[in-house]
Amino acid sequence: MERITEDQIARLVTFVYARISDADSLQEEGARRMVTALRVMADKQVAAVRYYRASPSDGTGAVEVHAIASWNLLVSVAHIWRDHSEFPADAAMETFEFDAEDPLRPAP
Repeated sequence: MERITEDQIARLVTFVYARISDADSLQEEGARRMVTALRVMADKQVAAVRYYRASPSDGTGAVEVHAIASWNLLVSVAHIWRDHSEFPADAAMETFEFDAEDPLRPAP
């Protein structure tokens, strides 16, 4: 997560939020629910990344793993619109893979 700059986070978040419609402007109930769910999911991922960036390290790595997973999900959502002219490719490329199948489980 340290390799991701505040500018990259801001640009990716701005891009994703700009793509999510306003639920109140939609006529169909199903579309409103889907947009609301997408907005809630994006809000939670952004909050996790920002929380990690603002928190001192607790030494367990669990908060960092959660932030990395949240960043990866946010990047995946952004990739829905990867053909958009404003897609922030340099921000969306900063993803990470976990070193273990279950990174939250303590090593034996």
